[in-house]
Amino acid sequence: MTDKDKFRGAFYYKFLYVHVCLFHRLFYRRFKVIGNEKIPSNTPVIFAPNHQNALMDALAVLFAARRPVSFMARADIFKKPFVAKLLNFLKILPIYRIRDGFAELGRNQEVFDTTVEVLKSNIPLCILPEGNHEGCKRLRPLKKGIFRIAFQAEESAGYNLNLHIVPVGIDYSDYYHPGADLVVVFGTPIRIADYFEMYRENEQKAINTLVSVLSESMRSLIIHIPEQNYELTNTISEMYEPNVWDTCNTNRHPYNKLTIRQYIVHKITEVFTAHPEKAAEIGEVIARYKLKLEALGLNDCHLVHKNPRFMWLFIETVLTVLLLPLYLYGALLNFIPYKIAQSMASKVKDPNFRTSILMGAGQLILPVYHLLLIALFCIFTKVLALKILFAVSLPVSAFFALHMHIHISKLWIKLRVLWMRISDKSRFNELVDVRSQVIELIKSSIKS
Repeated sequence: MTDKDKFRGAFYYKFLYVHVCLFHRLFYRRFKVIGNEKIPSNTPVIFAPNHQNALMDALAVLFAARRPVSFMARADIFKKPFVAKLLNFLKILPIYRIRDGFAELGRNQEVFDTTVEVLKSNIPLCILPEGNHEGCKRLRPLKKGIFRIAFQAEESAGYNLNLHIVPVGIDYSDYYHPGADLVVVFGTPIRIADYFEMYRENEQKAINTLVSVLSESMRSLIIHIPEQNYELTNTISEMYEPNVWDTCNTNRHPYNKLTIRQYIVHKITEVFTAHPEKAAEIGEVIARYKLKLEALGLNDCHLVHKNPRFMWLFIETVLTVLLLPLYLYGALLNFIPYKIAQSMASKVKDPNFRTSILMGAGQLILPVYHLLLIALFCIFTKVLALKILFAVSLPVSAFFALHMHIHISKLWIKLRVLWMRISDKSRFNELVDVRSQVIELIKSSIKS
């Protein structure tokens, strides 16, 4: 693997890159990349992202970097020859751990040699330093392998590689469903050469120092909620976020949402640290509020948005009804591949792998299914214009049906809330009052 072009990718890899990139962009409602200009362009780079959402994290880095990237993954997934060939084709390299057996650890030297060749080819390497994924908004302790690889790469190049580690923060508004927001933030690169002297004097000290530096940098790029009072802090940040929007003059950009959530988490963590009794007090009030929500079949997000004007809601409903035939066309034509992909994803025990399976299966099954439909359609018609129109309509209708389904779900909630405001006004107003009390308690706690 010494050929530079081998790392950059053959035609088939580039074709697959474009194909997956298109699906990835359609899967998320908004995909925002911040700090791309910080990535060094003419020097070797190792990306170090947080790991919350299985394979979707790798895709987030790949498409945010806008260039080929090689990845490192645990060696046990390379056991089957076919899978190993596929992963190598996708530029994924194995890393052997103690749990894989002491005999296997010796093979890491060959892998490290390959990583050096990748880096010398100016192809970024991506290593997920947390080691495994967890669907929580926090940074877990980092493994030291990324720094050993970095120093070993520099040593093999006579300390002239000028290698940088770029911290990366990845944030999802929803881990499990399409139509979510995805934000990727690139931080300030860490220059390995700055730690050469320390590394020569005390290898362990240099690595521990880098662990601390990278951890601090990565935490600044994500929503980091401490493990203690995690669920409560996460709930508070979600509930209080709209109130911050209402008091500051800023666009509702996904990155602004990320920074606001960071601010709330920071403030509430300070409060809970200084006054532990506040966690119990706020938690008890929120628990009572959630019971009232459940009794009415609502979620907190249903009460956040301002009450829509009846006329606008009426117009939105009418337009949705008019578009229903197009929605049904797309939904019926694409029902089978969607259900197959959904069934495959549902069988995966790890919930954070289901999104990866859903998107992966969908982009493999959907094109094949569409080609079969086009072939069948061509048998029954000889009009070229109709053939072209039908072929174009398939992917367009699939995309339209997906987002129309999301829209209909949101519209249905708006109509339910409107009906509840009219038919059960006293209970609804009581719920709104309870939420206001929760918000006031959070506000007073943060400002105290």
